[in-house]
Amino acid sequence: MADYEFPDDLIAAQRAYYAADARVQEVTDALPSSQEILEGFMTDEQRAELAEVREARLVALEALNAHQFWVTVDGRHAAWMALQKAAKD
Repeated sequence: MADYEFPDDLIAAQRAYYAADARVQEVTDALPSSQEILEGFMTDEQRAELAEVREARLVALEALNAHQFWVTVDGRHAAWMALQKAAKD
């Protein structure tokens, strides 16, 4: 895999996405079961919170994808994989 020098703000954007994704997982883990949701046991507050955290995750992903770094690399997939590893270190 090629070596990349990622800008600090790109690594921060990847970490922000990870945090937003983890928050979505927390919220979904706290929801009633799928069957209970179908039976109407999901509150309006739960629906609103889920929509809010999903929107935050989408905004984080869009910011990550829109970063100018991506126009400077060939082999975006390899760079993306390297970024994910760098952001976890």
